[in-house]
Amino acid sequence: MNYPFFIFVNFIVSFMSDVFLNDVANKQLFKTRSAILLSLQSYFKEKSIIISGSAAGLTVVLCLVVTTLLSKLIFNYYLPNNLHRLLSFNILAFIIGYIADILIDRFDIFGRSLHKYYQIAGAGFWGAVAFVFSINISYLIIRLLCKFLEKNKIC
Repeated sequence: MNYPFFIFVNFIVSFMSDVFLNDVANKQLFKTRSAILLSLQSYFKEKSIIISGSAAGLTVVLCLVVTTLLSKLIFNYYLPNNLHRLLSFNILAFIIGYIADILIDRFDIFGRSLHKYYQIAGAGFWGAVAFVFSINISYLIIRLLCKFLEKNKIC
């Protein structure tokens, strides 16, 4: 798998996920909305879709670089190329995402507008889930592109 392309696809996936969260938090797309999603409204009102999406993308990229470097150190590969490696990579990514989300909360990286979210959702778990989600969706996208387009440059 091509390292820069994997990073790029993760940026796009996390950017789009943030846009989706923005819509879900601020618009009546579903009949019920959770308190966690509603607590994101102040964050999204304070920042434009482009800024918040870019922040999400850059956060994922930074965490992904750390995860790939640790993966190379621990598992002797940067990126997973099969489901067994993806599982190991996900476990490591969950840990990195959990720690990163706690640091984002503790150091107020994205400002006070996320305080309500962290009070309701807590720090760690949902950040880790979002990170692993991005990795898995990106992995799936790239695998499908490789299969159907047969482009070795991205595989």
